[in-house]
Amino acid sequence: MNRPAHIDAMTQAERDQWIVDGYASAFAPELRLAQAALLAWASEAPESDGWPMPADVIRFAKCYGVTPAALGGLVGLLPHKVGRRTVWADMVRTPYVGHTVGIETFPREALRGYGLFRAASALIEREAATLH
Repeated sequence: MNRPAHIDAMTQAERDQWIVDGYASAFAPELRLAQAALLAWASEAPESDGWPMPADVIRFAKCYGVTPAALGGLVGLLPHKVGRRTVWADMVRTPYVGHTVGIETFPREALRGYGLFRAASALIEREAATLH
């Protein structure tokens, strides 16, 4: 997905829409399937709050043959290393944690997905605000 020359002239809503429109070309089919399956499963899991946890991301990533970082980014869960341990920043439940940790600590593939997650979330919030 190439950055359009006129992106600086776009409004934030237009940028968000441009990002969301590029979803199918920017992310591999198996990653998109993994995301859909993960979100569907989490919404109905008996011991879930309706949103995936890091262990769920790891399990679904393995099942679909995608990286946990890429899948996590698409659902707002960003991994980073602390020593040899992988720690997850839950940007849905505790959005401030990413700023505390520092955005530069997260892998690029997670940030790509997280960018789409944020753009889609913003579009949904804008639409909900206009419906009320």
